[in-house]
Amino acid sequence: GVVMGDHNIVDHGAVIGGDPQDLTFDPSTKSGVLIGNGNTFREYVTVNRSSQPDGNTIVGDRNFLMAVSHLGHDVVVGNDNILANNVMVAGHVHIGNKIFLGGGTAIHQFIRIGDFAMTQGNSGMTRDIPPYCIVHKINQLSGLNTIGLKRAGFSPDERKEIKLAFSIVLNSKSTRSEALEEADTRAWIPAAAKLIEAVRSPSPKGILTR
Repeated sequence: GVVMGDHNIVDHGAVIGGDPQDLTFDPSTKSGVLIGNGNTFREYVTVNRSSQPDGNTIVGDRNFLMAVSHLGHDVVVGNDNILANNVMVAGHVHIGNKIFLGGGTAIHQFIRIGDFAMTQGNSGMTRDIPPYCIVHKINQLSGLNTIGLKRAGFSPDERKEIKLAFSIVLNSKSTRSEALEEADTRAWIPAAAKLIEAVRSPSPKGILTR
């Protein structure tokens, strides 16, 4: 079933808790959707229930899903995210916090999207999106979401550290292992360390780099 917290808005035609769009799914499987507080599901949004026995698709707090956006089965969504119209999120995707997915973005199953990331409209991603980054087209990394970080209240020093971490592990001509070795020679603030760890331990699909 669907368990929902307080102050959620479910607009006309939205369907929350429908069966997974999986040809192998047994509709008698008992599973659900867990939803926090203060979310908005606009017209014709679809959120599928888990495909796993006793499993749940999970949506946190204060997320805004614009019209006709879709969350597949077993997706986990954090807090304060915006999904623009027609965003398509496949099964088992993990979405962090304070992310903006542009209209028509297509997200492949099982990948992870890091905090404060942003996607261009009509883009498509089949690998992890690193925290703090902007992506475009098909699996193209644009760079850091510098304006978003500034608006989010990251200090100049924090932004400088994140930029340095980005240059070492995501924008280097070194191999991945060489870049991580270089990163490990430094002490990082937590915000920058989050970016490095996303590169070090991606999903099985891998992570986008320049």
